[in-house]
This record gives sequence, structure tokens and C-alpha cells, in this order.
Amino acid sequence: MAERRRRSWLIVPAHDDTRVAEAAGSGADVIVLDLQDLVHDSQKHAARARIRATLPQLCAQGVEVFVRADIALLYADLHASVWRGLSGIMLPGVTSAAEVQEADRLLAALQAERGVVRPPPVGEILEADDPVSPEQALELHLCFDTGRGNWDAVEIIQASSRVQSISLGRADLVMDLREEPTGDVHLMPYLMQRLIIIASATGVQPIGAWWRATSRGLVASFEETLAAAITGRQAGFKGALCLRPHQVAALNQAFTPVME
Repeated sequence: MAERRRRSWLIVPAHDDTRVAEAAGSGADVIVLDLQDLVHDSQKHAARARIRATLPQLCAQGVEVFVRADIALLYADLHASVWRGLSGIMLPGVTSAAEVQEADRLLAALQAERGVVRPPPVGEILEADDPVSPEQALELHLCFDTGRGNWDAVEIIQASSRVQSISLGRADLVMDLREEPTGDVHLMPYLMQRLIIIASATGVQPIGAWWRATSRGLVASFEETLAAAITGRQAGFKGALCLRPHQVAALNQAFTPVME
């Protein structure tokens, strides 16, 4: 099976049709439909209701689609998300192996019940009578955004074979860990390097960019995004998350191998 190219992961609120349409034309390799931070509690039901119809529309554009679930609302979010066209689930705020195992169990049950398999890479065809293989299992992307989660990262990653990629959550880490007067987390360079080492040791993909303390991170300018992504690629990251369509081109440029 061909290797999946995931240079840019664009996160958009699942209930915002305008943002979703912009994402579809952005050139992002992965679009993440958010059911967590970007969706107000009053809009959660509407956001979940849109997932099933949105998945095939985005897949038709040649992108992979993940859903960022709220770990406190995991049952409802996964039931709304596991439909044809889904590649995986992004889980922020993970702090224990038990949480990952529960997500694995729910995904397995929903896949079996609904006959859902992960879409093949672009250019490959999945025959209707092909047996379900481990490569067709829906993935888990884990976002480590607490001190506890980072400390137990290896155990948490190894809790499920579905875990294929990991990232850090800088904004939440700032709240969970002591920050410097500049507003940056003093441990962030260490945590990024540690994440890359852990990813290599456990066989998963580290996703992230080397954001400067003064940057706006996932909503940074094109220039800031490009610089952070180039440094991130040199450090060992394989792609990065963003929140704005204008950042996609910068990530794609930075994470495209020179030979291409």
C-alpha cells in the first residue's frame, strides 16, 4: 500500500459549512473536522449531525478526513463520526492508556457494525470483497497536551495499534505547565524533542512545527508557518497542524521532500 502524504493537517469546526468548503479547496493533505474546542456546546449536536454527509464530499476532493473528538463526549462523538470516508480520530487531552483502549474498543465495534474501513491512499482501489486488514482499521492520532499525558506517552501510544501519529497541544500545555514571562512554555523545546524521540521509538509519526514563542502558532502568518515548519522538519517532524487555509501552502512547501 502506498505511503500516505500528510504534510498539512487543517482543523476546521465541523458545523461551519463555509470553513469546511474553504478547507476543501485549500490543498491540505488532511482535513480535521473538529467537535471539540472550535465548537460551542450549543452547536455540538449540529456539528455531529453534519459529519456523515461531509465525509464523502471531502473525500471526493482527494483529502483524508479525521475528526477531532472531545474525550469527555467520546461515545457521542464517535457514533457521529464513524462513517464511510473517515480515516481516523484525533484525541486531544489523553492522559491514560485506558482512554485509548476505550476509544479502540468503540471504533472496533462501530467499524464492525457499519462496515466502515479506512479509505485507501489516493490512486488505489479497495475492492468490495477485499478482506478487512489491519491497514484498513481507523486510526487514532493522539495529542499530548498535559504534563501527565506527556509523562506516560509511551504506555499510552502502545495501548492501541490504531495509534499512528502524535502531536503536542501548546496552548493547553501553557495552562498545564509553568510558563515563562514571555508566555511560552519553558519546557516546550524539550517536549518537542522528546515527542520526536518517542515517536521514533514507538513507530508512529510525530506531527508538529517548531513555533517561536512570539508566533501565533496554529494561526500564524504564512512566513511564520513556513519558518516553523522548515525547522520542525529538520528536527524530525513529518507534518504539522494548522487552523487557517493560508498556512496549508507553507506546510506543504516545508514538508515536501526536495527530490519532488
